[in-house]
This record gives sequence, C-alpha cells and structure tokens, in this order.
Amino acid sequence: MLKILIMFVRFVSFVKTPTAPVTPAPATPTTPVTPAPKPTGSATWCLPKPGIPDSELQSNLDYACSMGIDCSPIQEGGPCFEPNTVASHAAYAMNVLYQTAGRNPWNCDFSQTASLTSTNPSYNGCTYPGGNL
Repeated sequence: MLKILIMFVRFVSFVKTPTAPVTPAPATPTTPVTPAPKPTGSATWCLPKPGIPDSELQSNLDYACSMGIDCSPIQEGGPCFEPNTVASHAAYAMNVLYQTAGRNPWNCDFSQTASLTSTNPSYNGCTYPGGNL
C-alpha cells in the first residue's frame, strides 16, 4: 500500500492541475486624439508672396485649375479677368483651391510661394471666396 501511495504522489507531482486559459489583461484604453478645432471668427485668403516670378505663378495657376476648381471667373469676360496678369489670375486660383481644399495652412503653401492673409483681396466685381480658418 505504501508503494501505491508513493507512486500516486510522484504521479500527482508530474501532472499539472488544469487551469483556466490565461488571457492577457486588457490594454489600458486610450482616448482617440481629436484635432483641435479650427479657430473661428477671422476670414483668411491665400495669396502669392510678393516677388514670386511669373513662371512659378503660372505653374501654381495651372496646378490649381487642374484640380477641378472653377477658374471661369479669371477667363476672358469673367469678373476677375482684369487685370489680365499671371499674378492676378494665380492669386485668384490659388485662393479658390485653398478655400475648397480645407482652409488648412498646408493648403496654402504652393512650394512656399504663398501665404495667408486676413485682408480681403476682392476688388470691383471680383469677389475672392473667403472663409474662417
């Protein structure tokens, strides 16, 4: 009987007691980061920086109009056609693209040839779309 008891003790020491499956502790929940709301109250426009060569402004104009914005106001007969200069037309198109792309500062970069202003550039019958940042 003693032999049986010793064999039983040895057997039990080799056999592990089944345990419940180990599940990792849940990770500490994190709150999603919400971007800060855009400040309201001041309209902004995107315009070329002074002194940018016409060749760069023409590239900006071509790019902006190729992005599906309405460039008809700067076409001949449009309210923003005059003055008929690359700088004037580029300013209008760059601003419209900025306004429609989300009004974020990065939407008014144009390879560092543009900047934001709070001064409304509209003139005579030419209205530049503007909005709050």
